[in-house]
Amino acid sequence: MAINFASKASPKVLEAFTKESITEGIFSKDYDWTGVATVRIYSVDTLPMQDYDWDLVDGTSRFGSLTELGDTYQELTVNQDKSFNGAIDKRNNNSTLMIKAAGKVLNRQTREVIVPMVDKYRLAAIAAGNGVTGFGGAGGGTIEYNVSLSKSNIVETIMTSNKKLNNLLVPKKNRVLYITETEFIKCKLADQILGANSNVAAVARDILVNGEFGTLDGLHIVPVPDSYMPDGVVYMIVTKGCCISPKKIETMRIIPDHPDIDGHVVQGRLLYDCFVFAKKANGILVASSAAGGTT
Repeated sequence: MAINFASKASPKVLEAFTKESITEGIFSKDYDWTGVATVRIYSVDTLPMQDYDWDLVDGTSRFGSLTELGDTYQELTVNQDKSFNGAIDKRNNNSTLMIKAAGKVLNRQTREVIVPMVDKYRLAAIAAGNGVTGFGGAGGGTIEYNVSLSKSNIVETIMTSNKKLNNLLVPKKNRVLYITETEFIKCKLADQILGANSNVAAVARDILVNGEFGTLDGLHIVPVPDSYMPDGVVYMIVTKGCCISPKKIETMRIIPDHPDIDGHVVQGRLLYDCFVFAKKANGILVASSAAGGTT
C-alpha cells in the first residue's frame, strides 16, 4: 500500500476517466428478488391444434381430444456477491489535504470499479446464455462462429444476423448491437456508408461525420471497450427484455471513528447477477470469431 503525502498541492483530485453503464437499460423489470435468493420464472405451455370435426354426432367434443394445459419454470439464483472495505486514517487524510473524503471515495469506487465490473459480467453472462440450458442450440439463442469483419462486409454481415432474429419472430423494436470499439471502426469505414451512391440512411452517416452511435438496420449501436467484451465475441445483438439483472443488496456505508482505526471506514457490498430468460433466448445473437459450430 502506498500513501502519497502532499507537501504543497492542489486540493482538487485528478479523477480517472470513467464510463457510464452500457448495459443498464436492456433488462426486464418484471420480477422481484426482494427477500429471496432464488426466483422461479413460470411459463405456460401452448396447446396443440386439431382438426375441428363439424359433423361429429356421437357426443364427444368436436374440438378434438382434451389436453391438460401444462407449464414450465426456470429457476434463477443470484450468486455474484462482491464487497470492498477501506480505511481512511486521520493522519493520512489530514496529510493529503482532506482529499480522501469518504463520500467521494464511495462515488469514485462506483464509477471506476463497480460499474465496469458489472457491465463486463453482464455481457459475459448474456453471451453465455446464463440460466438457459442448451443456449445456442435446442435451448434457444443463436451463436454464429468464424465471424470475421471487414469494411467491405460488416454492414451485410450484421444485417444477415439481424435477419436471423426476424425469422425467429423476435420483435424488431428495441434491439441493441453491442460491438467492440475495434470492430466499430470498420463500421465507420464501411463501403456502404462511404460509397458515393450509398443508400444508408443519413443517421448512419452521423456515425462517421459526428461520431454519434446511430442505428444500423434498426439496431441501436453501442460500441463496447474491447476489454469489456468476452473473449472471441465480435458483436452481440440483444433484444431488450430478454434478460434480467437482479440486484439484491447494494450496500454503501461510511463508518466514522471506527474503533479499530483512528479515522473512517468505507464499506460496500453488491449482490447481483444476470440471466437470460429461456422463453426469450431467441432474442440474443452472439457473433464469435471462434471456430466450430455452424452459422
